Amino acid sequence: MDKDDINHLAPLLLLAVRQLDAALLDASAEAELLSRAVADLGVRGAQMRDSGGESTHAKALPFVADAQRAMRALQFHDRLSQRVNHVRDALLRVHGSVATGQADEWQKLNESIRSLYTMEDERQIFDALVPRSSDRDAESCEEAQRGSVELF
Repeated sequence: MDKDDINHLAPLLLLAVRQLDAALLDASAEAELLSRAVADLGVRGAQMRDSGGESTHAKALPFVADAQRAMRALQFHDRLSQRVNHVRDALLRVHGSVATGQADEWQKLNESIRSLYTMEDERQIFDALVPRSSDRDAESCEEAQRGSVELF
């Protein structure tokens, strides 16, 4: 990669990072509004369930259950945000490497990017697509044998 290529690539990488930042900000604001609305519906349903008669209690139960299911479903946003942040951070690291002229340190950059990934399927995708040194492959096997747990 010559200097001219780097001068063109670095701003494009930074543009991608900034676009991901904007998308995450927009999505987070909307997810927060949706989350609050669902929580409010759940509270109102619970109030109906607890303060009404037997008939109102029975009618309120599905509202409470739907609100609870909707709140659990909103966890997709947390996982999506985590993945997009990992992509954003990886692009930012590539940008830093390219912009400072350290693009010849690919192995170090690869390991730095792989360390961003906290979900097992992210690491599996990385390992399937990005060539790695044989030393790191041995460590990866040991890591897989120890197992991992994903928490959200």
